Amino acid sequence: MKTQLEFYMEEIEKRIRRIHELVNHGLSMAMDAFASLDGKEVVMVKQNSHEIEDLSEKVEDNVFETIARRQPVARDLRKLAAYLQISHHLYRIGRYACKIAHIVDLCLAENLIHYKELQSLPHLKQLAQETINIAMEAVLDGNLERIPDLENLESESDRETEEMFQEISEFLRKQDGIEKMSMFYVIVGRYFERAADHGLQIAERGIYIHTGKKKQLGIAFKDKGMLGPH
Repeated sequence: MKTQLEFYMEEIEKRIRRIHELVNHGLSMAMDAFASLDGKEVVMVKQNSHEIEDLSEKVEDNVFETIARRQPVARDLRKLAAYLQISHHLYRIGRYACKIAHIVDLCLAENLIHYKELQSLPHLKQLAQETINIAMEAVLDGNLERIPDLENLESESDRETEEMFQEISEFLRKQDGIEKMSMFYVIVGRYFERAADHGLQIAERGIYIHTGKKKQLGIAFKDKGMLGPH
């Protein structure tokens, strides 16, 4: 029979899995909304973001209630502390999707249209999602084997962002009247890049949960070694 602590922990994990699903869905919908400049998609993105926010608040309440009533120790306490931070990271990613939806609203209000084919932005979205998925596998399933892949994903995201900026600069030199949409391209790309950064921080929490060690992930730390024996 499960203990009360085990029951509480499982409920929190279920909610975090659900938030992860909503975040993935939200990023995809936000990209679709921006690509199509579709107001109906915008409504769904915002609804999705509100659901993420509600669940994140419930996770926070659940964590504090579990600590207060069940007095967990050792690994369970480490998990709960990490879950609180992970929930916040996922909430922030959900907010990025919502901000992209607001950008679509601005485009529609000003009758802006795309002046180029969108290639970098969908790719940046995909890289962010892959980073987050690897991180959540580490957190919820204890799978740390793909953590080293995050270095390559971050490098690819940085490279794609730089190439997109160069492409936009070239368009700005050749065309007039595209400044505002160019700015939106840069902002949306930045949101996806930041989503991937949150994925790295989630992965750090996953390592902490399952090894008890704190590791910093990212290109700036690659020479320090990411994972010790576990």
